[in-house]
Amino acid sequence: MKFRHHRSTTLDLALALHRELTGRTGSWELNFLPRPVTAQSDLFREGLRSWAKTVGSGLPAFLAAAPTPHDVTRLVDDERLRPGAHLVSTALTAAAPALAEALPAFEDLRKQAATEINERLAPEDYLAPLCAALGTTETDRTLDLHLVPLAPAPPATGFLITAGRIEGVYVDCRRFRGSTLADAVLTMLGWAQLKSGALPKSHLSSELVRRMPGSSPYQRRLRVILTKILVELTAGHLVRTQDAAHRPCADVLGTKWRYARLYSVAEHHWPRYLDGDLDRAEALDLIAAELATHSPRWFVDSVDPSSLAADFYLLEWLTAAGDPTARARLYRWLPHLSADLAGHLDNVIGNELGHYERARTHHYPQELADFITEINQGDSRATWQQIRRTRGHGQALHLATEAFAGPGIEFGGEAWAPVAAMMRRYVQHELPDRVFVDQCFTLEHNNGSLFDKYHDTTTTREVLDAQAATDLDTLLIHASAEVRELWQAHDLNTTQGHPLWLGPRPVEPAAVRTDSPGWTLTGSAPGSIGCGDRSDRGAFHPQHDPLLTSPVRVRQMPARRPSPTSLNTYRTLAAVLHTTHGDIHLALHPDETPYTADNFATLATGTRTWTDPVTGTPGEGGFYDGTVFHRRVPGFVVQGGDRLGTGHGSAGYRIPDEIHPDRNFDRPFQLAMANLGRDSTGSQFFITLAPAPHLNGHYTVFGEVADDHSKELLAAIASSSTEVRLNCVTIAAT
Repeated sequence: MKFRHHRSTTLDLALALHRELTGRTGSWELNFLPRPVTAQSDLFREGLRSWAKTVGSGLPAFLAAAPTPHDVTRLVDDERLRPGAHLVSTALTAAAPALAEALPAFEDLRKQAATEINERLAPEDYLAPLCAALGTTETDRTLDLHLVPLAPAPPATGFLITAGRIEGVYVDCRRFRGSTLADAVLTMLGWAQLKSGALPKSHLSSELVRRMPGSSPYQRRLRVILTKILVELTAGHLVRTQDAAHRPCADVLGTKWRYARLYSVAEHHWPRYLDGDLDRAEALDLIAAELATHSPRWFVDSVDPSSLAADFYLLEWLTAAGDPTARARLYRWLPHLSADLAGHLDNVIGNELGHYERARTHHYPQELADFITEINQGDSRATWQQIRRTRGHGQALHLATEAFAGPGIEFGGEAWAPVAAMMRRYVQHELPDRVFVDQCFTLEHNNGSLFDKYHDTTTTREVLDAQAATDLDTLLIHASAEVRELWQAHDLNTTQGHPLWLGPRPVEPAAVRTDSPGWTLTGSAPGSIGCGDRSDRGAFHPQHDPLLTSPVRVRQMPARRPSPTSLNTYRTLAAVLHTTHGDIHLALHPDETPYTADNFATLATGTRTWTDPVTGTPGEGGFYDGTVFHRRVPGFVVQGGDRLGTGHGSAGYRIPDEIHPDRNFDRPFQLAMANLGRDSTGSQFFITLAPAPHLNGHYTVFGEVADDHSKELLAAIASSSTEVRLNCVTIAAT
């Protein structure tokens, strides 16, 4: 599959709007459309939902062919897509002025990306090996390649479709850069190649079905994920043939960590084919043979960190009790466990460092400012690998610690600072493996376990609490089968008084297995130490798995929503906004939104700590004093609370949303906190001037306008041709 560069202003606008509404990976990423968005712009969501019934996760190709947003409806080629096209056209027309102002800033980046792609991806270099790996015939088909600066992420890539046929692809050249961009483009071309035309006998999908048949949910899921891994490994390999320093997307973007067991099998055999050491059929046979040793469920389900933690703490307990077998197992396992955890955390630290696009770096030392700027040049997970390579592990982790502890505080980085500091001490050999592993399990970030990005951490807190309470029964419930066997074999004298619910002591200690294979997370067999699962040894038998036909288990990501450490409570709370146009009286709802109401009141009075976004220093007095209403849209909102006056400022911290089911925007004159996405409330607030039901569920309503005179005044402020300033806010509380 070849490509030709193509450019579409309408597609640029559509993807930018899609990103603004649903596709920013977090509130820390820059936004170019003022929030909250207007009802007209929000129609884009409904338009996408309408299109999804026909084109799935792709976009209609006529969207890219439309010269302007108004032309979208004219070019509809499938009547099923017409209702959505009307909605999308209306939304793009409303959002275009703001987004069109932002897009030109990325022109140089787009041109540079096109040049790099042309240099790295010559068809004569990639087409034949890509087609051979995927088992598709070489084709003269050429796809339109759109390098766009703002696309919704994940995945920041996508297809353009006409009548079920892929006509083009888009890739975010702002997020993916250099060799990572080439990898992403090749991956998309690979998928397009697999999805085009008939399925010859050599087609990768046909090969996998033939070697790994079955129609159960887990069997189908195994083939889908394995296809994804093989496509990504192939793309990464082709890029590395020209750039030996390239770190494949399958690694840095998470596939390796999300599907650790399956990835390990594929990585063991497929690169040998790509290097020419095996033929394709041999590599696929070896992969299929290794996967046949266990149920597909073993390779598809997530690793359970609570089982790893339980194994570690129980082996430590047995070692302390003088058990020589447990001691030998622990010290043999520790280096491998440490390496697994360190690799995982290194990837996650790179991800978390991408939270500082909004950081105002001129407040920090030059070296730190340069580091923050550099880490946000593209996807931070890929950039982090480059920075570590050029600056060295120790210095890079030192700067990461400073970034988390400084500008990162606003977006939860404070909890990541000790994690980066721990990693620095580990790579500099200042922490022994046992201490490092213990800290990996016990340290948490602002939302919970350090391993919640790729693993199922549902029961991790339960195991940590059990360890703290010396609750050995709970630890044994979560431990691997081999550790439970070790416990059974342990001298009963050391466990006197312990309820041995696991059954009678084995007659012969030799019944304990001593052949733990692999010792690594990806190499361990079900039931063995460090396998990351608490099931019995036979639970993943390839022919006798009782759960094989069950629905594929969905990975759970429990998130603790941190609340402010202090809270002033009120029976009643009222506020008066003293503006240059007059006083606005507000009634707040401290009973329904206690943290939000207290946040507003203490910022207004200056009784809580805040950071001045202008100077980067601790602020004094009322935060809102002297600020302007920076956004005034007649018939929609009046918005203030930003000392920068741009809509991009805050008080230096964020608090979670408090969205109450009985408070919404179905009525006008509601007082709410603006945000940059979920749980990112800061200092900015807005007051609606008309019903705005499209905002329901997205913003915390914590008050309302108290009287008719204030409502009339707000309407006048929204329409005023001159600047309107908020002199100060007074609070009346009981």
